[in-house]
Amino acid sequence: MDYPWYETVDGEVIEQGDLLFNFDIFVPLRTATGGGQIQGELKTFDLVVMTQTCDIVQGKVDSLLLCPWYDLWRFVEAAKAKGENLASDLRESLRRGNLPGYHLLNDASQDGIEIGVGVVDFHDVYTAPTDQLKAFVKSAGKRLRLRPPYREHLAQAFARFFMRVGLPVDIPPEKVKKRPA
Repeated sequence: MDYPWYETVDGEVIEQGDLLFNFDIFVPLRTATGGGQIQGELKTFDLVVMTQTCDIVQGKVDSLLLCPWYDLWRFVEAAKAKGENLASDLRESLRRGNLPGYHLLNDASQDGIEIGVGVVDFHDVYTAPTDQLKAFVKSAGKRLRLRPPYREHLAQAFARFFMRVGLPVDIPPEKVKKRPA
């Protein structure tokens, strides 16, 4: 069955699920410097808009929530460089949505835009002023927007990651292996 993941959009209207290419974000350094000054660096990311469309359209937010997304194979290579191995079985877990903190996006080739399979990383979440993003997308030209239900699937994965509850003591595995006598 063919059911498109993306639509191509242009202009300053921003919605949840919009993919932004090469957007600059100010990233504060993780060390405190004191003195009321924040040090950081400008980094360029490919991002996906996570803020709900209804909040954007109704003007309820001054800034938008954004998560970086990476080409799957560059992500795998970066993991290898850090000594991590995203072997085939872990990539399959990622595809099935069983790796909290990550979400897989399909590849696309439409209207002159080419992207490979992508990994959205929920571990680093950024914000940027709505007006800045509107100006950026207005001048950026065509971009991809996730279509339903893929957009909602992304939002659900994001929610699952942030709503996890870590228990202080888990139920021991042996208690569910066999019925007590």
